[in-house]
Amino acid sequence: MSQFPNQTLFKLCIIICAATLPFLFTINGDFVFDDSVAITKNKDVTSKSWLDCFYNDFWGTEIKSDLSHKSYRPLTILTFRINYFMSGERLIAIHFKITNLICHIWGCIVLWIFLRTVLNIQNEGFYETSFLTTLLFAVHPIHVEAVSGIVGRADVMASNIFLLAFLVYHFSQSKSKSIWKHLILLTTIILSGISMLFKENGITVLGFCLVYEIMNKMKFMKLKKSTTGNFVINNRFVNLELDSILRILIILSGAILLLSGRWLIMGGSYPEFKPVDNPAAFVENYYTRVKTYNYIYFLNILLLIWPHWLCYDWSMGCIPLLENNMDFRTIFIFIMYIYGGLLIKSLFNNKNHSTTKRSLIIGVSLMILPFLPAANIVRPVGFVIAERILYISSSGYCLLIVIGYKKICKKVNSVKCKVLSAMFLFLLIIYGMRSFQRSGDWQNEYKLFTSGLSVCPLNAKIHYNVAKVADSEQHIEWALMEYKESIRLNPTYYQAMNNLGNLLKTLKRFDEAEYYLREAIKQKNDYPATWMNLGIVLANKKRYRESEMAYKTAIQHRRKYPDCYYNLGNLYLELNDTNAASECWLQAISLNSKHNLAWTNLLALLDNTGQTDKALKIIPRALNELPDSGSVNFAVANIYGKIELYVQAEKYFKIAIKLFGKRVQALHFSNLGVLYHRWKKYSLAKEMYSKAIELDPLFTSAQKNLKTLKRLN
Repeated sequence: MSQFPNQTLFKLCIIICAATLPFLFTINGDFVFDDSVAITKNKDVTSKSWLDCFYNDFWGTEIKSDLSHKSYRPLTILTFRINYFMSGERLIAIHFKITNLICHIWGCIVLWIFLRTVLNIQNEGFYETSFLTTLLFAVHPIHVEAVSGIVGRADVMASNIFLLAFLVYHFSQSKSKSIWKHLILLTTIILSGISMLFKENGITVLGFCLVYEIMNKMKFMKLKKSTTGNFVINNRFVNLELDSILRILIILSGAILLLSGRWLIMGGSYPEFKPVDNPAAFVENYYTRVKTYNYIYFLNILLLIWPHWLCYDWSMGCIPLLENNMDFRTIFIFIMYIYGGLLIKSLFNNKNHSTTKRSLIIGVSLMILPFLPAANIVRPVGFVIAERILYISSSGYCLLIVIGYKKICKKVNSVKCKVLSAMFLFLLIIYGMRSFQRSGDWQNEYKLFTSGLSVCPLNAKIHYNVAKVADSEQHIEWALMEYKESIRLNPTYYQAMNNLGNLLKTLKRFDEAEYYLREAIKQKNDYPATWMNLGIVLANKKRYRESEMAYKTAIQHRRKYPDCYYNLGNLYLELNDTNAASECWLQAISLNSKHNLAWTNLLALLDNTGQTDKALKIIPRALNELPDSGSVNFAVANIYGKIELYVQAEKYFKIAIKLFGKRVQALHFSNLGVLYHRWKKYSLAKEMYSKAIELDPLFTSAQKNLKTLKRLN
């Protein structure tokens, strides 16, 4: 096999296929989960300015704000902007997802080059360590979230630049002239900063460079027998030259400089998280916190080994705290550290070749160092487990698996080695099939959210998300059940209470709706959406003054709240205070110039109260803001019809009916019929009345007008 023609090119093709095929489901999908906040609702992606992303966090909030998550990833946002720009300034999910897949393929190729460089192993044909490791990495199911979830591009790109930064660093070691060495080393630091601007853990490449620098100067530890018969360690472990010390100092200085810059960008403050984000971080008992953290480390390793239990959200009660000393899960922590100890012991094993030891150090470093920022060691993070965080770390795991496989192969006969090779191939197939299956879950939110129920049934947020998607799919009873389950699991979950109250409101179950909305207010009395929804419920229960107070409380907590002003205007209209209603709708429009309902109601009010002059003044602006709104065009047509501007009225009636499409109602045809009736175009009037009656046989005004028309004939 080693003489296979164009073997390198053939390997490259295999790697590309392996990185592509398991994730094909990725391409045909929607924006899901975090994509909504980071992309579709993020003005940094869709605004005219290309620089705003450097002042805001990954989710579009000002980075120095107390509300910011402090996740500073402007270069990732810029790649989203490029997708948006190249799609004709439209958010087309397939374009974003193809880009993610290309980034993953590129990452696999760079990893292959990286491993061939650092392992420095002679050509071993198709059993080459770097090739097998890259194949395992390419198909690993832990990558589905990073590849299929568009926000995972941050992790993929951070990994790619991480590897490139190290390749530049390795190149600097080969230079004989000191000045070139250090200039190229500065390039490594710049690339690590770029990696960090894709995602924070990119800076850990500098830690990997330090490990590699020391490892290259290391005389691997050997156990020798002393004259007393005891084993001692060779006392010359590391021999650092002045040049190496200088390189280490440059790397450390670069790391300090980058971290200081990051701290200044954050405004000198840490992000504020909630107990639901990372429950263990808020536990007062130190031992419970440490045990739970360690169990989470074990679960991360388990997900790398056997990625069956994959979930898009591991927060809230997904992983119960280890509060009891007799908790059986503690044994898994001991197993993890025993295995870690054995791995370290292998570095002292005289039977292991120095090449194997180098490979082990590289594998362990790749697995651990990029994970450290997410390990809750320096500061608690805002999540429990995030599968995409393991993107870089998984390369270290894959390398360790291949090292173990090849080590065993060398110790057994050829038959057993073939069996082991078949097992490795089977593992590749299993991982690839699991990735293919899991990427299907990431096609849309319905599949993704429901997939989490079997993995994290104790996570209230998963039930909440399932309820939201069930509501959008009109599975009302299921949505009600899931909202109630999320509240049962987390009795302080005010968002679930608000949404449940809102759903009950649409079902006209106003008493139940009021109960849940008031419960939500007990948990968070400054939540504007709950106060607004409560105002709507109270208005429907004819408790108008209480409703007014609820609306005003909502506006007090959120000054720029166009929807609330719109609903307050509806309340004033119900109270026959047309001036106040008009002012509220104008305020809603001033806050959101494309507020369709506010424009429609305002035009209808001016029409019904005979304020034609005011209506004619604002019609051009309304049509300019909402030219594709059926209701606005219909309201404009009614106004023109009343003042006998028949040509203009006919034009906008027809536009409105076309825009309504399948949503067109009998009223729309009937009003156009009235226009033709007054215009003395009786045949057209008859046609419109007939269409109205066809849509709604009980539409009495159209029936009466049609009878009148027949008498005229």
